Amino acid sequence: MIFREVLQVKYKIALVSLCALVFIGCSGEKTVDSTQQMPPLPVNSFKTQKEDVFISLEYPARIKSVQQVQVVARVPGTLEEKFFQEGSFVKEGTLLYQIDPSRYEAAYDLAKAQLSIAQAAAKEADRNWQRIEQLYPQNAVSQREYDAALNAYESTRAQVEAAKAALRNAEVDLNYTKVKATASGSISESLQDIGSYVGTSSTNSLLTVITQTNPVYAEFSIPDIDFLKRKYSLNKGSWSNIAKAKLPVKIITPAGDAYDNLGTFDFLDNVVDPQTSTIKARATFDNKDRTLFPGLFVRVSIEGLVLKDALLVPQKAVMQDPLGNYVYVMKEGKAKKTPIKTDITVAGGNIVVTEGLGENEEVIIDNLTKIRPDANVISAVVFAQMMASKANVTADKK
Repeated sequence: MIFREVLQVKYKIALVSLCALVFIGCSGEKTVDSTQQMPPLPVNSFKTQKEDVFISLEYPARIKSVQQVQVVARVPGTLEEKFFQEGSFVKEGTLLYQIDPSRYEAAYDLAKAQLSIAQAAAKEADRNWQRIEQLYPQNAVSQREYDAALNAYESTRAQVEAAKAALRNAEVDLNYTKVKATASGSISESLQDIGSYVGTSSTNSLLTVITQTNPVYAEFSIPDIDFLKRKYSLNKGSWSNIAKAKLPVKIITPAGDAYDNLGTFDFLDNVVDPQTSTIKARATFDNKDRTLFPGLFVRVSIEGLVLKDALLVPQKAVMQDPLGNYVYVMKEGKAKKTPIKTDITVAGGNIVVTEGLGENEEVIIDNLTKIRPDANVISAVVFAQMMASKANVTADKK
């Protein structure tokens, strides 16, 4: 009896399991059928086509002064006074320091007096020569007197010129006691204290440094210039004369803001740095408001490059999976998953596609999270037209 009851229990369990399997199988068939019979999903699409697009390329850069001038003492002496505020902007010709002028004033006065003596002697020699020159044809003076008068006349004239040169030299030294800015720019700290003795040697001649701040350079390096030349054309000009092309360059500050003034790409070196395999480049920027400081790290964006025959798709249409980027292309009412390779993003939110797509393909740009490979889709425009037509028919019947 017990054995029979066990068999009956096992038989009931098997029967229930079989029924469950049959029900699940039937349900699966209905699910597949319902999936296959789902109405097409309305989607918008973007038709691909080739076009020339303007490209901007970004590189890290560093601001550099066009000119940095060392202000040095040209004559030795005691530093008496300083006339500038450290860190301020100074114009060319501005008085910066005063070196004790006492000895140079005395030297100037001495040279001036020596010039007066030489001029007086020259006048006497000139008068004597004029008299001798008139008497000589009359044999009223000897040859020796004639030669002596001529020699004195020429010698004193030369002495006047020498005295004038000595006076100019003394005047130059006296003027050098007033140390003036030799360029316009921001002046650094004073390197010599007031009361210090400054000279003309390398140890005590440097007084301060002036850094020109308008214009300024943005120096950067391009990693593969040959590839750049092959890939991109210039809007105007040629790579062989980059200064004439006048490519506009934009500065992006460390805070992410764009600098107001556009610069010009004006220098491309012709030597590759063997250590970095890059080539040096430079752009020049107007900096009248002095907001760009030498040494500042920024990013530069080179404008005016043209990518010929680029194939673009909206960036929002591009999706990713473990194998890479892909898009859904609408073909014969189906959403076809199409792997692609992309390059750079351009203005307008479009991305350049280098492989995987051709011209005149309908790339789906919305409802992407609802789409599965080979799902039924329909153009949203066509779907709207169908619905409008259906509404019109319904209205006519009423």
